Amino acid sequence: MTTDDRVQTAAVIALLAALLGALWALQRGFDPQGVALAAALAYGGALAFTGPLQAPLGESVVTSVKYAAVTVVFALWVLGAGVFAGWQLLHERRTSTSKGVFA
Repeated sequence: MTTDDRVQTAAVIALLAALLGALWALQRGFDPQGVALAAALAYGGALAFTGPLQAPLGESVVTSVKYAAVTVVFALWVLGAGVFAGWQLLHERRTSTSKGVFA
């Protein structure tokens, strides 16, 4: 396993742990600060427990931030495409006249 593979593995494990920590806190009814704290603790704990991978900590953090940013950008793009498609569909219904099925 190369160092780059180790860094990517540690980053993915840490991001998944942060997501699970946040979901756990939301399920328990924590306030937003508590959710952020739970996610941060899970993230830090996961990075600490990926020590046997011997991935540099700084590179793992930077890689996980990059992955999180790409995920957020993709989610926003999908949301924007959905809103645009919905707007076009509604706009088309308002402006079109009923000409029948085969018109």
